[in-house]
Amino acid sequence: MKKKIILSVCAAVAMAFSLPSHAQRLIPKQKGVEVVGSLPLIKGEKLLAKDNFGVGVSLTCYLKRENYSFVGVEYEQQNMPYRDYGVKLKDALLHLGYMHPILSDNGKNVFLYAGISALGGYEELNEDKKLLPDGATLLDRSRFVYGGAVHSSVEVFLTDRVLFLVKAQGRFLFGTDVYRFRPIVSAGLRFNF
Repeated sequence: MKKKIILSVCAAVAMAFSLPSHAQRLIPKQKGVEVVGSLPLIKGEKLLAKDNFGVGVSLTCYLKRENYSFVGVEYEQQNMPYRDYGVKLKDALLHLGYMHPILSDNGKNVFLYAGISALGGYEELNEDKKLLPDGATLLDRSRFVYGGAVHSSVEVFLTDRVLFLVKAQGRFLFGTDVYRFRPIVSAGLRFNF
């Protein structure tokens, strides 16, 4: 019985994805909402280290020739090791950017994009506490940061209105006391409307 149900579900999904597409994709002025989860790439740290993560939400607007602009908000948290204690680094950033298509398949289902963005936001170190548990004083401080980022992404249309995204981002932050260059990988979904 389980095999018949699983086979029926697989057949239904295959039929849904094989139906011809009736909507248009990548229309100028078409908007989308993007939701991503990200992981910071920290030198010498594991990719899936505890308390290292990020989340983001973006609003995209397609322009002419499959390119698009975006405005996004991201929250990122990192745990910087200090002896046996972790110093928390938290960033809340606003991105304004542009993405341009580099490659796509003939059916316009898979795209490789590259782009740039300007960013700014607030960075909090150790919850604004100057003293560490061992009595050491933290010289770095919380402050407003600004900078830019380079982006690359692979975007795959799952349906006419839903895309799966895998992104790589290199942020250059000024005004910070730690890690001026911060690479990040992320994955998520975009819902076009």
